[in-house]
Amino acid sequence: MRLPVELVFSQEMPDKNQAYLIEQQIKKWSRAKKEALINGKWDLLKYLAKKPKFRK
Repeated sequence: MRLPVELVFSQEMPDKNQAYLIEQQIKKWSRAKKEALINGKWDLLKYLAKKPKFRK
């Protein structure tokens, strides 16, 4: 239904457990945070990680 699938980000993890936990964390992120991660915009990712009232 959603094919084709394209891998846009990968990172090595020490074990499957760690990889699973990180995957679950990323799935909860907003679209903006995911796009910042995919595009390697680390400053934007840090900014988006802050709570909205602290973003200035």
